[in-house]
Amino acid sequence: MVFPRLIAAAALTSVALSGASATAETGSPAIEAGTSAASVRLVECSRGREAVNRRAVYRGAMRQVSGTRQMWMRFRLQERVGDGAFRTVKAQGLGIWRKSRPGVGRFAYRQRVLALAPGAAYRTVVSFRWNGKDGTEIQRAKRWSPPCRQPGRLADLAVLKIGGGGQITGVPGLMGYEVQVLNRGPVSAGPFGLSLAVDGGTVNTQTVPGLGPGKSRRLSFTGPPCTGTVTARADPDDVVREAHEGDNVLTSPCPSLP
Repeated sequence: MVFPRLIAAAALTSVALSGASATAETGSPAIEAGTSAASVRLVECSRGREAVNRRAVYRGAMRQVSGTRQMWMRFRLQERVGDGAFRTVKAQGLGIWRKSRPGVGRFAYRQRVLALAPGAAYRTVVSFRWNGKDGTEIQRAKRWSPPCRQPGRLADLAVLKIGGGGQITGVPGLMGYEVQVLNRGPVSAGPFGLSLAVDGGTVNTQTVPGLGPGKSRRLSFTGPPCTGTVTARADPDDVVREAHEGDNVLTSPCPSLP
């Protein structure tokens, strides 16, 4: 998905961050660069029907390397919807550099993320920086936490067939096409777009107002004559949270009426 779609535009705004806390310790010995000076772990992964019960708590920790004056830490949240890839979420309170007090030997920060969406997995990516006395960067590192998985059912849009190919009566050079789209998922899909491209050029995108579980719909398009292939894409703007994205696109040879 595209972000803000990770939790799609509306869902993204529901991700709230709170309860962040930092700790620091003095007197810890510095360690040499290249050893394990930074870590992140998943402290809590709570699930539930209500959004308030779906939360994750991550803890980042770092120690001095030789020559360190101050340590910095930044959390970013990533979401994976269905079988998709992890992608970064933009949300209030994330992406901020948290800084230790000068001279401390250890620095830890705990970040809580609230209102996680069902049917997705969440992990945090933490960036670490060590700065010297003159403010210059000595070392940097990046660590990924284990995922916090939230159970839930999702829609699954699939383009089944592209048909038609007949000439529009009385309109030379204009052909009619028909695209069938199905929601294979167990829950309804909200409004989404359905686009058709002929020989690589998009001719139109129509809006499907929604599609219930197991329901399909046929949409008619007009476009230029096909000489190679036609491609139909469900949800080209990536607004529907889906279990599978791979069946959203279908490319086939030019259709023709029997």
